[in-house]
Amino acid sequence: MKTAFKQSVITLAVTLASASVVGDVSSLLEEVMVTAQKKSTTEAAQDVPISISAYSGDKVEAMFAVNLTDVGLTAPNVNLTPLATSPGVANFTIRGMGTVSQSIPSSDPAVGVVMDGISYGTIFGVNTDLFDLESLEVLRGPQGTLFGRNVTGGAIVMRSTRPGEEFEGKIKATVGSHSRKDIMALVSGPLNDNWGAKLAVLSKDRDGLWDYDDSLNRSGRQGDAESLLIRPAIRYSNDSMEAILIAEYGDMEGEGAGTRNWEIDGVQIRDPYEASESTQGNIAESNLEWFNLMLETNWELRDGQLTTVLGYRDLEQQASSDIDGVFDQSRFEFGRGTGLDQEQTSLEVRWAGDVTDKISLTTGIYLFSQEYTYSERRFIVNAFDRRGVSTIEHATAGIFAQADYRLSNSLALTVGARYSQESKDAEIGVIGDPNAIGNCASQSGPPFDQSEVSLSDCVPALVDDESWSNFSPKIGLTWDVNEDVMAFASYSRGFRSGGYNVRFTDLSFVTPNPSSTPGPYNEEVVDAFELGIKSTLLDGRLRANLSLFHNQYDDLQRTALNANFTQEILNAATATIRGIEFDATYAVTDNLVLEASWGYLDPSYDEADFLTQTTGKSASSFDFTMVPENTRSAAATYDLALSDIGTLTWRLSYSFVDEMATDDFNRQRVSQYELYDASVKFTNSDENLTVSLFGRNLKDEVYFDFAFNLVGLRSAFLTPPRTYGVELTYEF
Repeated sequence: MKTAFKQSVITLAVTLASASVVGDVSSLLEEVMVTAQKKSTTEAAQDVPISISAYSGDKVEAMFAVNLTDVGLTAPNVNLTPLATSPGVANFTIRGMGTVSQSIPSSDPAVGVVMDGISYGTIFGVNTDLFDLESLEVLRGPQGTLFGRNVTGGAIVMRSTRPGEEFEGKIKATVGSHSRKDIMALVSGPLNDNWGAKLAVLSKDRDGLWDYDDSLNRSGRQGDAESLLIRPAIRYSNDSMEAILIAEYGDMEGEGAGTRNWEIDGVQIRDPYEASESTQGNIAESNLEWFNLMLETNWELRDGQLTTVLGYRDLEQQASSDIDGVFDQSRFEFGRGTGLDQEQTSLEVRWAGDVTDKISLTTGIYLFSQEYTYSERRFIVNAFDRRGVSTIEHATAGIFAQADYRLSNSLALTVGARYSQESKDAEIGVIGDPNAIGNCASQSGPPFDQSEVSLSDCVPALVDDESWSNFSPKIGLTWDVNEDVMAFASYSRGFRSGGYNVRFTDLSFVTPNPSSTPGPYNEEVVDAFELGIKSTLLDGRLRANLSLFHNQYDDLQRTALNANFTQEILNAATATIRGIEFDATYAVTDNLVLEASWGYLDPSYDEADFLTQTTGKSASSFDFTMVPENTRSAAATYDLALSDIGTLTWRLSYSFVDEMATDDFNRQRVSQYELYDASVKFTNSDENLTVSLFGRNLKDEVYFDFAFNLVGLRSAFLTPPRTYGVELTYEF
């Protein structure tokens, strides 16, 4: 593997003929402006003393990234895989922390996702199509001070384009493999001296990505998908203030990823690289629909800016999945249908500016509330149809402040803190409650119906409420070594709320000595230490960054299988995660830019009773779930001027993800994999027309993001094969 990686880097560095600076190379060298520190103005990513991977909207398009999963492959120690069983649901980890291998909406995100100032309240509806982006920031490490939903892994911050001061538009059409057909249109510009507006629309449609196992005698392919996103915006500004209203409607429908089952009781029963969905109707299907509304105002106040961000989100998803992938129901069959109805509102009010010549301050309040109802049906071996519904009401209030004090011309001190108060009211319905009646009762037969998850007869088995509070400080030093090099060191605390398990199936909690309960479980806390260097060298041609971190977790939340083989959310462990991250961008010539990143993780459990009591092994002998030890990426972009005709831009990229354990007990692992992507783009001399040919996973690598081994059954979930297409873009 090391030899293959070295050869790929050498290939990228082949010297090509030089020409004038044109095309995508120049955009790669431009600094991405970020909002990570919530200052009164945006800052260059290289000037921010935190570990951040920043992408302009142009770079996201140049990567032909479909969703956040594709972006995550290029950042060190970032794994943004989707949940296999439910499209659009995040299975994200950053620096080893995430809500992995599960789709329980009541488990608060460890990796927060913020879209236009709206912090998403659950992991559902997060990994959607990327388009119309001004910037995308991946903040690596706990975010405990400035971000509304306190997170212990990291945050992804996306900002859509705003209406500009000049009229402009874009039309983009894509056709590709698997009958892919995309169309995107954008119109933006001023209405008069004070008002501006924008409308962006994306429509996508494709056939399935995977063949069925021959023995199924099924036509077609698994994984059809179609989506529609509509994003209008209107902006008002005058000499002292600016206000922008952004709405977003999204609808994603499709089959999602199917299941590959290849082994039962140690016997390989079929090719592990074909879909083996059940013939009894348990094909993975999903319907995800959402509506966002965000109003942001910015007022000049004293020597700073007063910002308010009011957000609203309404989301519904119904999904079904064939969990086991066994089409012989006489042996095993496990299908699941789920429904989520979520509504949230949030308000952030903050002021950022200069208090004195030496002190800058960001301070504010954050209010958040959400309510969601989760319903689930489980169909097992044509004999059991277990059902349940739960509802959570969740409220958060926080006050925060962070100040930068200039100790000298080269040294600055950062001090910050956040106080958070969280409360949850829970009505938990047990999946498979034998006391339930009507539609909610556990039944034998009829066959599983994935279209029905609204179960009006379900009643809660537990009604409870709990609250949690946390004080999260931060202290840091930034040293400007010289004009080209900055070093920083920091300590911070992150916090993830406690809660309840809305996928609870163990009835023993009603007895005097329960083996497990639906909650509450306690908050998760991390103390994070970091050292970093950011440098811009060789007259701006080289940007190289290095970070080292040590994170100590207490009351680590884990979703584990209990003695009854049901999922239980526990404060299961204390743990330490150490790591190294490196990323660089180097302009070899005026026309050739190389990019590279490397991440290394060393996670270990200090204590984990749920592992040691079950296996008798020490906690430190277990690997973390879905955490690769190494991640690497490399890319080369080359611009070739074609006289007065235009520009050809060539791009080749490579990514590597190490092997991973896919469950806490390490019963199943997925192998390491490496992906190669490439594209060539022609841009005319007026720079308003481009034609691109692109391909992803060119080696057609067969790899898995998730797999499991349960009662002798080995199954895995499909990942995209080689895809390719042609894209035409016209700007006006």
